[in-house]
Amino acid sequence: MNDEQFVESVEELLKQKNITINSEIPEQTYVMPLLDTEYEMIDINNELIQNYLGSGVEAVEDVYVYNNDNGETLEIINGKKLSYTIREKIQGKHPTEDEMSVLINDFVEEKNISMEGYTENRTYIAEDSCVYSFTQSYNDYSMENSYMNFYADENGIYKFEMQRINHVKEITEKVRTVTAVEALMRLLTYDDVSDKEIIKIEMTYYSTEDENWQYIARINSDPAWKVIFSDGTQKHLPNAD
Repeated sequence: MNDEQFVESVEELLKQKNITINSEIPEQTYVMPLLDTEYEMIDINNELIQNYLGSGVEAVEDVYVYNNDNGETLEIINGKKLSYTIREKIQGKHPTEDEMSVLINDFVEEKNISMEGYTENRTYIAEDSCVYSFTQSYNDYSMENSYMNFYADENGIYKFEMQRINHVKEITEKVRTVTAVEALMRLLTYDDVSDKEIIKIEMTYYSTEDENWQYIARINSDPAWKVIFSDGTQKHLPNAD
């Protein structure tokens, strides 16, 4: 079976789960180093909480969810992810790209958040809202676990999420990746992936955030193919079983 026939056979297999490919399938493989990544652990203190919720809310030991009188919520998840919900999403038109750029710049300036080293990675636009995701990069490859997500609707940003890697070094060991089409076959093993359209496939760095994620401050990040679907969801496909 030649390469073209192999691609066609994978496409037919994916159709069994009603998964279609509307994207170029990268042909190359990569030889890439593993990364030793260390996460920014969030210190829950008054300065942090009041930066988001205002002066009326104070930090309490072993409390990870805070609210203010305006209905805003700040949650610290697994010691390293910040989730800030300003309000519920409303129905209406989503911001334009230019409007979103202004909203994001104003938000990070107000909250004193540095976006140095982060680039726009993924945009999902629905009828009434949009999500702009920025990730940190290493050698031009996105480190998918180090991100800022901005959720916006007609009235502006209504939710923000952030998790950051603050130290990266290469591990001596390097790995050769499988091809993208080989990785796509792994989609058949996911019960939660069906009836989807693939719109982009790209190489990234990724660490699985499993049930032990709350205990992890430092972990290896491995090369992984990322598949983006038209409904805004995505899947990271491991390079090895």
